[in-house]
Amino acid sequence: MPDPLGDAARRRLTEAAASRLAARGYDVTRPGTRAEPPAVAVRDEERFGIEPLTDADATPTTVASRLGHALERDRRALFVVTDDGVASAVRSLLTDPPLLVDEADGRRTFHEGPDRIPVDTGSIPGAARGYACVRVDDLDGPDGVSRGSDADPTFRWRETDTPAGPVPSVGGVDAASTGPDGRPSVPRLVCEVDDRVVAVLGGVESLRTPPAGAFPYVYRRDPADKRFRVRRGDDGTVVETASGFAAMRAAGFVPVPMPLVPEHVVGPAAGVEGAWELVVGDGAEDG
Repeated sequence: MPDPLGDAARRRLTEAAASRLAARGYDVTRPGTRAEPPAVAVRDEERFGIEPLTDADATPTTVASRLGHALERDRRALFVVTDDGVASAVRSLLTDPPLLVDEADGRRTFHEGPDRIPVDTGSIPGAARGYACVRVDDLDGPDGVSRGSDADPTFRWRETDTPAGPVPSVGGVDAASTGPDGRPSVPRLVCEVDDRVVAVLGGVESLRTPPAGAFPYVYRRDPADKRFRVRRGDDGTVVETASGFAAMRAAGFVPVPMPLVPEHVVGPAAGVEGAWELVVGDGAEDG
């Protein structure tokens, strides 16, 4: 949706940062394309992509994608924010721990990303490609009270050591191996919806088109009639046909969001620390 007030704030933040950097001897350019940040500053070997962030922009997805974009182009990201509140939110995303909800004993809890989970439907006759989903009505509480199809479920992706033994994974991932301490060599990646486990995968690499059977349901738009077919993940039985996302959601089926995995966004060799600086709109800096 159009965001004229937000766009105006981003322009002001960009110009304020660009002016300060130009006064310090940086060569500031404005690429003028959505494929690049609104301004880039270069001085000798130092290169910044100027990334203005309003309160609405201070999300894990936006911050991680802009940092990854800068790293891909051998630049640091200079985040320019509106006030100390936004600065605190961005700083927390980048340091506490970097781009993760939590990390303990080598196991991580991830932020929810914007993408869907593509699944391998090769085991389901007549179903080419698809995406993972869950049925809200299947997530009734332990007292048997229905959540209702209008309720928005809360997804959580985290790494853990259980269950033991093989779990669904993609080719090239040895999900059954263990280390000298008995822990799985590949952490189990658990998807919980409202604290109920709905899927387990062999590590974050298995997010790259996992088998359909790893999830309760999968859906796809049929190319012939343009309607969504929702199938059981284990046997491919069609359980719902819907005209679009709204109708699918009204029937109680919700797509599973892809977790935001740092190494998938910023690259396996790229470190978050030292890859960014933070500037508040009034000029105060916090790197």
